[in-house]
Amino acid sequence: MSYEEAKIKLSKVFVYPIKALPAVELETVRITEGGALYNDRRWGIVDRKGRMVNGKNNKRLFSLKPTFDLELETVSFLEGENTRETFDLANLSGLSKYFSKALKQPVFLKENKKQGFPDDITASGPTVVTQASLKTVASWYPDLSLDDMRARFRVNLELSPAPAFWEDGLFKRDRQPKSLQIGDVFINVSNPCARCSVPIKHPETGEPYNNFYETFIVQREQTRPDWLDPACFDHWYRLSLNTNIGLEQANKVLAVGDAVKTYE
Repeated sequence: MSYEEAKIKLSKVFVYPIKALPAVELETVRITEGGALYNDRRWGIVDRKGRMVNGKNNKRLFSLKPTFDLELETVSFLEGENTRETFDLANLSGLSKYFSKALKQPVFLKENKKQGFPDDITASGPTVVTQASLKTVASWYPDLSLDDMRARFRVNLELSPAPAFWEDGLFKRDRQPKSLQIGDVFINVSNPCARCSVPIKHPETGEPYNNFYETFIVQREQTRPDWLDPACFDHWYRLSLNTNIGLEQANKVLAVGDAVKTYE
């Protein structure tokens, strides 16, 4: 892969305070004692059996319009045209009642300040992608934009400038993937992130995009760069990196503009 790695920077940071709800964009974020981004998926909505409630099993989540203030640790929901209902995020009981009514099923808001509620507990660090990768994927769909891709794929850390799918070059068959250093934070790369059904759906309505999956896997395979090792991909519905951050990195800070390096 020929690219001047020294130019690559951390260009965007997103956290998703309540799992399955929209993101908050940040300039800086601290690493927790559990190796996660502070406030990322810190809260999660579960049903009576403790199963996570998300856009795959409750379409009504897409209609929620939260506004987060992470300094005050509050969340507001638009109720009608001019009315907002605001909660302290510490008010788990009040929010559980609000969500139960909005989602039309009994649910409970849980908190895990240390590690949050990651999709993959074996790779519970932030997801990482290049901005060019998201732009390229957006180009496969005539009516979707870069911001649409951000909302659909819900990646934490965005890197630029770098070629589309630069991140795929971190994997080679029969070798450990390269790791990342962003600023002074060391990040262990786990695997190319397998995507679920959520990106197929409109982020605000939950309506599926016709042939989203089929278009994605065809384009992903046909446009794969030379540096991608196909042996590292068992299927093509993958985008971004899954990672882990060691506990020794706790309390370090990632900031937009931090330099990005790779190492063996």
